Amino acid sequence: MIDDQAVLDIALDDDVDAEIERVLAMISPQELQRLQNRLQQLFQLQYSETDSHPHNIKTIIKGRDIQFSRGVSPASRAFMILHSLGHYFFICVAKRKNIERYSYIYDLRGVQAALHYYETAGQSNGLDEPPPMTEQRRKDRVSFEVGANRFAADLLAHIGFEHVAQLLRRYEIGDINYILDVSRGGKAAIVPSDRDYLRQYICAGLSIDPADAYDDGVYSPDAFRPDGIDWQHIEDIKLEIHFF
Repeated sequence: MIDDQAVLDIALDDDVDAEIERVLAMISPQELQRLQNRLQQLFQLQYSETDSHPHNIKTIIKGRDIQFSRGVSPASRAFMILHSLGHYFFICVAKRKNIERYSYIYDLRGVQAALHYYETAGQSNGLDEPPPMTEQRRKDRVSFEVGANRFAADLLAHIGFEHVAQLLRRYEIGDINYILDVSRGGKAAIVPSDRDYLRQYICAGLSIDPADAYDDGVYSPDAFRPDGIDWQHIEDIKLEIHFF
């Protein structure tokens, strides 16, 4: 399980480039391949690459299909895979527990509305501004992201990759800040590359308000089950995860 306070207290070096290199060294290409192979065995995941995605999107995940842009580092790839699986566990546990607080984030209407904004911003048929990021929406989103990482950490422990949980911890706060910025700012807030993502968010010494990561009962230490992803449900809600 991730220690949230340890995440909040990360000490960063003044040399951002050196810090980026330390983050990149947290998982080698060879270990990423072993992790991918293990997760593929468990969940029948399919990995692919493309030169680039529209709007500088770094990775698109639809169900079991994961398509990276070529410039995404092994460390970011590992985080994206694990974080997405954590979301799947979170969504399915919320469904089993009849907790609907977060459903507007990932149901078909919510996903389509978000995609419509990013894909049409600046066009005559586009939305003038993204959906407002209210205080409650911010708290919901932070809790949704933290909960996903908790499930992902439990998954790592189950498959014998416990040490990779430190990578989840290292990415968590920066990624949450990036999600909030893109949610508020749309396409203009999307950074050009994975390196920019690492520089401006993961290694930028950012923080979140611990009070935003409230626990409403979706995650609990006994909630994780290896077979806890209802793949039919994930398909039914047409979930599409974009890592910007």
